[in-house]
Amino acid sequence: MINILAKIISATFCGITITYTTKTVLGQRTTFRDFKTLLLIIFISAITFFSYGIKYNTDSTLMRIVLYIVVIKLIINSSIYKTILSTFISMFILVASDLISSLIFINFLTLDQMRGCWQWIIFCNLCVCLINLISINISPIKNKFIKFVNKANDKGKISTISIFVLSIVVVIYTLYNISLNYDWSEKYMINVIIAVTYFIIIIIFLKDRIEYNNLMDKYDSLFDYFQEFEENFDEVSLINHEYKNQLAVIKGYVEGNKKKEAEKYLNGIINDLDTEDSSILGELKNIPKGGIKGLLYYKIISAKNRDVKIILDISNSLSSTIKNLTYEQNKVISKVLGIYIDNAIDAAVETNKKLVTIEIYSLNEEVNFVISNKFKSSKLQIDHIAKKGYTTKGPGHGKGLYLINKFIRRFDWMSSERKIISNYYIQKMTIQK
Repeated sequence: MINILAKIISATFCGITITYTTKTVLGQRTTFRDFKTLLLIIFISAITFFSYGIKYNTDSTLMRIVLYIVVIKLIINSSIYKTILSTFISMFILVASDLISSLIFINFLTLDQMRGCWQWIIFCNLCVCLINLISINISPIKNKFIKFVNKANDKGKISTISIFVLSIVVVIYTLYNISLNYDWSEKYMINVIIAVTYFIIIIIFLKDRIEYNNLMDKYDSLFDYFQEFEENFDEVSLINHEYKNQLAVIKGYVEGNKKKEAEKYLNGIINDLDTEDSSILGELKNIPKGGIKGLLYYKIISAKNRDVKIILDISNSLSSTIKNLTYEQNKVISKVLGIYIDNAIDAAVETNKKLVTIEIYSLNEEVNFVISNKFKSSKLQIDHIAKKGYTTKGPGHGKGLYLINKFIRRFDWMSSERKIISNYYIQKMTIQK
């Protein structure tokens, strides 16, 4: 009877821990006076209690995870994708805590004592839950998990779930083997190493996915801004025209007073209006509204602020082709093009000839975007570009091209290539019509 009571207490610890962890990674506050929270604790505790055994049973453990997902989905009512992610993350943290505690308890407890004696059942499970709760409340860990789950969307969900399922199955079977060899033996150490390896794989995967999502979010926001920007093109052009007329009137008054210095100054302003904004808008006239036009305008202004000149060469026959692109295609192209232009500007800033050339033309049922720039580094290795971690910019860089390369591979209508010709780095992106 006392062992059953100990298992009930331990299952309740587990129910509280999993509920708290799951709601935390979902970005929800856990209030233990809330009816849904209490209901979730009760159900998870019941599932844990009825699947509890002295030996690890892989089938019952997998079934327990499935039941956790169903219960969490029904009670919290988050999307099924986020429910699966949050449950898997909760289980990984719990399993990692279990593994850490077992490395401590193996020195003075047998498995039968740890999972069969009521005092140790309560104590060991309490320790596992405490390690779990401490871990999830470490700010960097908590924030990373919250950001990962909250930014999860349908893109890449199959690969994400597959990685989690594979890893959780491997870790469960590893823990099962650990329970069969619960002593300081070679088999025990091999299984511990396997479990730790998979934990590292998941951490690397999560880090990579978070960086990827952040990059996509950045360019999603910019794309919306570019589209709004395009809507104001005509209005801005009209304002500039009126402003120029006003300056011309002022110029006439100044001429009457023969103030040559003022006249020269005003002429300079008028010429700037003619050559700068009007020139940019004129060069972009062959690109219809849709996001790409706004992107290019924005990047030209950004480059100018960094003393980098962008030269545009846009085919006259391009308008009809780009006009036929869908909203999603425009969005994808803008993301990739934005990163390529950013990299070109960054490289050009470090050279004496601060120049970036962007050529857009249609050929053989394809639209080609070619960005070229001079680069400073003599150690640039073309074969290593777009590989994870490779950069000439120093620590903290080397991820943008790697992530965007992964992004491009998802679309069969888009491809990219790069080459170096006469100290110019050339990045080409091709769109199938």
